[in-house]
Amino acid sequence: MIELVHLEKRYGDALAVRDLSVTFPDGAITALLGPSGCGKTTTLRMINRLIEPTSGQVLLGGQDTRNLRPEVLRRGIGYVIQQIGLFPHLSVAQNVATVPDLLGKDRRATARRVDELLQLVGLDPATFREKRPAQLSGGQAQRVGVARALAADPPVLLMDEPFGALDPIGREALQTAFRQIQRQLGKTVVMVTHDIDEALRLADHIALMNAGQLEQFGSPDDLVFRPASAFVSQFLGEDIVLRRLAAVPVTRFVQPGPAIGLPGVPADVSARTALSLMLQEHVDTLAVEQDGQPLGTVTWDDLRKGRTCPS
Repeated sequence: MIELVHLEKRYGDALAVRDLSVTFPDGAITALLGPSGCGKTTTLRMINRLIEPTSGQVLLGGQDTRNLRPEVLRRGIGYVIQQIGLFPHLSVAQNVATVPDLLGKDRRATARRVDELLQLVGLDPATFREKRPAQLSGGQAQRVGVARALAADPPVLLMDEPFGALDPIGREALQTAFRQIQRQLGKTVVMVTHDIDEALRLADHIALMNAGQLEQFGSPDDLVFRPASAFVSQFLGEDIVLRRLAAVPVTRFVQPGPAIGLPGVPADVSARTALSLMLQEHVDTLAVEQDGQPLGTVTWDDLRKGRTCPS
């Protein structure tokens, strides 16, 4: 859906993004991750031409975005930012309907679409439709921002640190809700974040940037267990394996094998909990059980090296 080809952005003699080539897979969430000033937000904004590239190409569905008028391009791409940017003088329903109204969509169809989207992001339409942004909590306003970005049913959604301003509990709840929405709708999502745990929790793929260049592209497990450079390991931190295992169910590591006589662990716990139980029981293999029945085994070596079950 989105391909960057030798993309660069220069400000005077400084290169903010240099020779960046990467493809963001269809129907998946890709996180642009990296330290401040690494070029991730600049890269995101070049996709919808809020920033014009100095050189290179952005291909959207195989089409060079330079051949599209910027306003036409942006109306076909959902955009969610940390500051949300709701219009304070408009109701929630009017905010969500902004792009369909600009596109001249049928008013009754748009009203139905607004209600569907509010329901989808967890806001009761009857309660929230007529509220103004000032009457919303931060989490509610961010949900409205997501609904607005989805209103014209764009195939692509760009998100610039969309959950960064929320408290930890509200952030995790909205992350979980967004992940479910994306799985249901199958949008291609590119998301800028500086939060490593957020990238590990939400993303199917991570593009880790460093000084305007791509340091590594791969799945969260690729970066955690198979870092491509010393920078990747240093950026993620020494405790990243344990943090990753805390977010992964132990069932991803289950292998077939005899489980008789082994200590058991429930199938609904995290891989990190299983690792802790191994240390407690002084064993290197556990039986994984569901409803009292063994599913297979999990080993210390598989957990430590991130070797998940092929299925």
